[in-house]
Amino acid sequence: MKNHLIVCLAGVTVFVFLLAPFSLWSQDSDALYFIELTDKEGVAFDPFTYFDRKALERRVQQGLPLCDASDYPLRVDYLKTLHSMADTILGVSRWFNAVVAVVLPENLPAIDALEFVARITPLTLRASVCGIKDKQPSSFQLKLLNKQTNRLGGSHFTAAGIDGSGVRIAIFDAGFPNVDTHEAFAHIRAENRIIKTWDFVRNNENVYAYNAHGTSCLSCIAGKFGDIPVGLATGAEFLLARTEQMFEPYSEEYNWLAAAEWADKNGADIISSSLGYTYHRYFPEEMRGTSLVARAANKAASKGILVVNAMGNDGTDASWKYLGTPADADSVLSVAGIDPETDYHINFSSFGPTAGGKRKPNVAAYGRAF
Repeated sequence: MKNHLIVCLAGVTVFVFLLAPFSLWSQDSDALYFIELTDKEGVAFDPFTYFDRKALERRVQQGLPLCDASDYPLRVDYLKTLHSMADTILGVSRWFNAVVAVVLPENLPAIDALEFVARITPLTLRASVCGIKDKQPSSFQLKLLNKQTNRLGGSHFTAAGIDGSGVRIAIFDAGFPNVDTHEAFAHIRAENRIIKTWDFVRNNENVYAYNAHGTSCLSCIAGKFGDIPVGLATGAEFLLARTEQMFEPYSEEYNWLAAAEWADKNGADIISSSLGYTYHRYFPEEMRGTSLVARAANKAASKGILVVNAMGNDGTDASWKYLGTPADADSVLSVAGIDPETDYHINFSSFGPTAGGKRKPNVAAYGRAF
């Protein structure tokens, strides 16, 4: 039997979430698997027809090659074989040369024995996303928001004329209700700066429903209340991806990886996402940047994308306390929370370093200003 990698999914903003254990060979029914393949020999690829212009510009500006083998599509003959053996093929990953498939447990050994299969990993893992109440901020909260903006150097950004113009930010979350109608985003809509949207859960373009966490994150980045900027990137462009379901017992974690590849293809400069994994799936000593999502985040960074991720919300949990993944990834900008009233560490924000001793967090910002 081949070695089988342990997989998890994670995300990026201010919250860390939970995952349940899963055993590869002990399923009672069909389940999701991440099937990594060995090669892409003989595959053709043209970066000029595949990538958005901004994706190519990002690579040129950072001195990166226009493409590498991780951008190539998967081999058609391998896909045909897997189609014949798996119950359903749900998606593919170019970056990891992998297939996401629903497989009956009795068929796993035969698929694992294929010479072009490098490893198989279970994906049906428990996860959740932190929800935010959809409400207008009070005057007190607006003061906190102004304080937060100032704490982040807002006046220096304004003086330098920096408002995010020309920067494309991909936000991965559980939904973006009212972004298409709320006045706080009218300036973005008026200039057509929501470049693309995609719901990776339902496979359509409508992300303007479901949980409001994504709406809250976008408002912190680029929202306005009248003429008052809430975020520092009110001039940025956006790619909005719904990658998670709320209140579901299981999360299709491969959506995050698919969204990252989609963001790369469509010219994202920054990825901001809202999942992370800790206990119920890992032990603190495993926070070494080796999970699938940490690898995916590092892969995005290698392609010139800045990936921003929260440390987590387990600072008061004696059974964990430390950062989750992918905040442990080497190339991820990991963000801790500070109390807006004291400017010191806020109690719920998770602690570093990584299990390997790498210093984390990288930066800190207010943890409850909105």
